[in-house]
Amino acid sequence: MAQGAGRVKPLEEARAEVLSSVGLLDVEEVPIWEARGRILAGDVTARENVPPWANSAMDGFAVRGVDVADAGSVLDVIGDLPAGSITDAEVGPGQAIKIMTGAPMPAGADTVVRVEDTRVDGSSVTVTKPVETGTAVRPAGGDVAVDDVVFAAGTRLTPMHVGVLATIGVGHPLVYRRPRVAFMSTGDELTPPESPGLAPGAIRDSNRPMLLSLLEDTGVETVDLGIVPDDIAALREALDQGSKADVVVSTGGVSMGDYDVTKLVLQGDARVDFWQVAIQPAKPFAFGHIGDALFFGLPGNPVSVLVSFEQFARPALLKMQGARAILRPQIVARAGEVFDTDPEKTVFVRVLVDGWEEGIPRVVRSGAQASNVLSSAAAADGFALVRRGTGQVGKGEEVTVEMFKWPESREWADGR
Repeated sequence: MAQGAGRVKPLEEARAEVLSSVGLLDVEEVPIWEARGRILAGDVTARENVPPWANSAMDGFAVRGVDVADAGSVLDVIGDLPAGSITDAEVGPGQAIKIMTGAPMPAGADTVVRVEDTRVDGSSVTVTKPVETGTAVRPAGGDVAVDDVVFAAGTRLTPMHVGVLATIGVGHPLVYRRPRVAFMSTGDELTPPESPGLAPGAIRDSNRPMLLSLLEDTGVETVDLGIVPDDIAALREALDQGSKADVVVSTGGVSMGDYDVTKLVLQGDARVDFWQVAIQPAKPFAFGHIGDALFFGLPGNPVSVLVSFEQFARPALLKMQGARAILRPQIVARAGEVFDTDPEKTVFVRVLVDGWEEGIPRVVRSGAQASNVLSSAAAADGFALVRRGTGQVGKGEEVTVEMFKWPESREWADGR
């Protein structure tokens, strides 16, 4: 890969170049207990019906629908059928079997009358209101039918997906291997976040803890290389160790400064390219290979780390694992204030949803927008994308918002 300090790349071009360099990892089977967050390597087809047989949707009485079309029907109770049991008894005209939720429907019955709509007197039951045929019966295969493609290859498994896999007997789904990602922060000014105090000129390292969380959210295995000082030998040693992973992610040292040691070390490797990307924040960015490992060199400011990880590293890591959906969901919102930005760049404005206008979410800045102000990212629900060539979004105008969090913890005055 050629050294690339030339023209400024548009966001879409830079991301496409990154993704074109990413291949799929190997495939493996994992126990269902470890499947959450993994990505399916093939379609999952049902080998059996769910439910496997018609069953009752509620506690009540299994009956023939023709016998309960009118209120006041009196039926003979010929049995009791709890969940997990079956019966050889067949429901005939004028008969009923007491049944619990989930129990298989007995032969002859096609309807369940709920307990609340009955009155029991000894061995007989009176139906107190008319009931339609088929009420409260779950048909065999009503959820999943044999030979249904339940989930397509590339599906990232949520807890609900895992539950469905369990119901169809897939105990060891076939998934892509998790990438092994080595990550580090660089800079003499950094001190561990747990440090009780700060030396003059020092700051706590927020990038590594944030990166760890971002990486874990993508389902990868992580290797923490720690804080690497602005020392050529130390950085070379860390990069050599990181190159044994599938991916290396570093923060800091990729800009134009005299002390950007990461850039100085990697400029000797023709397989790493230093870019200027037309985005704000996170304009400086490095991408390429160190040995066989993919390398992402992110800027040093924490919000720049967040933006560049979200736009480049996260989609690449998901693609490596075979995911179909690799970008955050986007919604159309209404600007609750004017967003003035640089028209030469795609600008990621940290915003939160503060209400609704005519059924459309309204967004406002979540705080200060400087690239070092991470607190406004923590307060945000997403990035309002003011695309290159736009410059200004007026109050009340529509804007695309890339959501990384949904505003589930707030209540709106209008009850939404």
